[in-house]
Amino acid sequence: MPLKKRAKRVQTAPRDGGDHKNSSRPRSGAPSHHVVNANGPTPPTASQSIKRRRVEDDDHALPSILKKTKIESARTSSFRPSGKRRVAPPSNRHASKSTSPALLPSINQAPTEVLAVLVFGNGDAGELGLGPAEQEAPRPRLNPFLDPDTPSAFHIVQLDCGGMHTIALTKDSKIVTWGVNDNGALGRNSDWDGTLRDIDGDPEEGGELNPLESTPTPIPAHYFPPGTKFVQVAAGDSCSLALTDTGLVYGWGTFKSPEGKEMFGYNVNGEIIKKQATPTLIGGLSRITQVACGANHALALDAEGVIWAWGCGEQNQLGRRLFGRRFMECLNPHPIEIRDVKYIASGEYHSFAIGKRDNVWAWGLNGFGQAGHAKAAGSDLVLLLYPMRVPDLCGKGVVCLDGGAHHSAAVTANGQCLVWGRLDGGQLGIGFSPEQLQDDSLIRNDERNKPRICLRPTLVPGLGEVSFVACGTDHTIFITKEGTAYATGFNSQGQLGLGDEDDDVMVIRRIKSKAVKDRMLTWAGAGGQFSVIAALSKPSGDN
Repeated sequence: MPLKKRAKRVQTAPRDGGDHKNSSRPRSGAPSHHVVNANGPTPPTASQSIKRRRVEDDDHALPSILKKTKIESARTSSFRPSGKRRVAPPSNRHASKSTSPALLPSINQAPTEVLAVLVFGNGDAGELGLGPAEQEAPRPRLNPFLDPDTPSAFHIVQLDCGGMHTIALTKDSKIVTWGVNDNGALGRNSDWDGTLRDIDGDPEEGGELNPLESTPTPIPAHYFPPGTKFVQVAAGDSCSLALTDTGLVYGWGTFKSPEGKEMFGYNVNGEIIKKQATPTLIGGLSRITQVACGANHALALDAEGVIWAWGCGEQNQLGRRLFGRRFMECLNPHPIEIRDVKYIASGEYHSFAIGKRDNVWAWGLNGFGQAGHAKAAGSDLVLLLYPMRVPDLCGKGVVCLDGGAHHSAAVTANGQCLVWGRLDGGQLGIGFSPEQLQDDSLIRNDERNKPRICLRPTLVPGLGEVSFVACGTDHTIFITKEGTAYATGFNSQGQLGLGDEDDDVMVIRRIKSKAVKDRMLTWAGAGGQFSVIAALSKPSGDN
């Protein structure tokens, strides 16, 4: 049975505007408080982007994140800011020019292992990167433009999935992007004099996807200073980041508030940039060692173990509260007042950090307990105002974290995979026993007395030792140390890679295909209606 298609038209001619506030991701200085925009604000246009957000399943679902929130008291936080530090208002000082890489020491190393990139799910907006004629892949399929065995292809060493786009880093330090570019997430011009295609019509009737969005394409090098070398990339819903070997961060795209307001940063006159169509240096950041994106916020970790956060912060995913005239300070990278951090990660509207002493911290949206705190989860939308320790994860040797919209997952050094948060769509992949379902300290039911939330991190059985986990909005992909992949959760667009079936999967299932056979999988990424897995460039049986 073919995958379900969304009944709407896709404009594959240039996209330059529209509302994607409901799209989703899934996958971590100097105290200047402004964002450099080298090119000035990009004017919005009226065309509408594609929305892919899941419609609420019933009237008994918990309140939407767009509704009024109930905020958990800061008195319960493990950390409280002193209140003595004054933050400068958005600066309108002239921004400095991009620093030449030759003037800064190299502090970061780029990955060197070339990956085979396999894609699956729905790509009717170019998310799969298979070119203009290919809009779906029910099972994992090797992307020919990223084939490590093809000399002319891009040889990828690291990548990340946003809600409807993907960003990848090549071995020769190019940044390659594909997918939806409505709000500048691709960081390059994708204007195309194409036609409208009816995605529910006969594909032989003509009309294709925009080839500049559906085909992996590098961001032109002239947007960066000569000699710039990149070590990591990250993607949110409509934003992207790139980290250099010298610890600088470039960004582009936009952040969207729950009301759909677009904002990226400030230009040299202190005016808000709604959309940044091409890469620009993010001011106020230096000696950065890792970056991460939520749906509409960004995190950066510096060499001193300090986290910097910016973007939309209505769910407190920035780890600080902003009111009144200070509200727009959310666009300034600002330190979060926990220290000695070694790793950062993000869900769509919540954030994580791992400390050097094996503490795990979380903050932001917690309505389904996705930030790791069971208190009041499910009673209303609860925000963790400031970073709070997650007791069930501290001291467990957590090495990897990720979050979706309402669920989260962690991997420990000994290969355990722990999951928590919303479970009614199969997001966690656990077949809970009757005893577990009756344990009200573990499971919280909804108004119909149906299991809805897993209140504490719980081991996923049947996986063996796990090396990596990725959370989409409502689905999860696990990579084992043996190099196999498992998937669970929402599957209406084939984002689990299980073939033509489109039913939700409640308990983990192994992903199988000819393209996956004999490959040593090492990584996964989960977008909104698509997923990506990556393997070592040589099949596991080769020498």
